[in-house]
Amino acid sequence: MRLRYKKTGTETAGSNFNMHSLDEVLTGDDSVSVRDLDIFIPSTGEWKDMGQAFKDHDIITDNYNSCFFVPPTEEDRKRGYTL
Repeated sequence: MRLRYKKTGTETAGSNFNMHSLDEVLTGDDSVSVRDLDIFIPSTGEWKDMGQAFKDHDIITDNYNSCFFVPPTEEDRKRGYTL
């Protein structure tokens, strides 16, 4: 997914969490806190605070909490994760 650093505005990509940390996203060459990132939401075409996107279920996790993505079904969106 398209990610953007809040401080610099630099874009990067990622969809996996750092499994050795509580709230960090792997971006290829870095591990960044969710609070320091914005995420591009394809359905709205807008950037959104990543933490808020999780709260709004614009993005969800798998049932292992190892990766995140746009919910594939409405049921997954309501639940906040996929099975």
